[in-house]
Amino acid sequence: MSAEGTSVPTETKRLQRPGWRDPRLIIGLLLVVASIAGVVGLVTALDRTVDVYAAKDDLTVGEQISTEDLSVVEVRVDGMEDMYVSAGAPLEDGVRASAFVKAGELIPARAVVGTDQQGRKPVSVPVDGALSEAISVGGHVDVWSAAPSGVGNEFGEPARVLQQVEVASVADIQSGFGGTSGTNLELLVTDDELPALLGALANDAKITVVYSAVGGEE
Repeated sequence: MSAEGTSVPTETKRLQRPGWRDPRLIIGLLLVVASIAGVVGLVTALDRTVDVYAAKDDLTVGEQISTEDLSVVEVRVDGMEDMYVSAGAPLEDGVRASAFVKAGELIPARAVVGTDQQGRKPVSVPVDGALSEAISVGGHVDVWSAAPSGVGNEFGEPARVLQQVEVASVADIQSGFGGTSGTNLELLVTDDELPALLGALANDAKITVVYSAVGGEE
């Protein structure tokens, strides 16, 4: 037979399964493992919870706080656990609120620093009679004092002893007959303001508070 009629067999290459040493297979396996690990880590982070304190009732500025005033709430965290007061450690003795916290809200860490951030201290001031409706927690008042004149129940000329001090709390003074006999205010005062106020209280002066808008004219 001539060369033209002779058929030359063609070599057929068979596809082979990649072996365990094939770098493409190893890289693929590593990518799968990394993807699974990432998903597991994300789910774990989202499911991580911590116990923090929340206020049972409204906490006013200057109010002393104990665990009886708080409830424990389990919350999911997202790197913000340091922003709130952890229930995993006991509160220090004498801790007071330095910011107003509504009932049910988580307690911010900045809200329990003993005294407020300006170094003021709460002082209880009893006031006879009804207060102006404008006076409320977080507002500011001027404090006037009138010393006893020494004649009966009369008092001398009133003088302003404090100006634009913040109100930390407002509470009725209960009388023995189920009614009220005045209002008890907690005012936040600095060390420089304390002597004048404590002196007026010690001398049984008549205390009057007047609403004061911060930044307003005298």
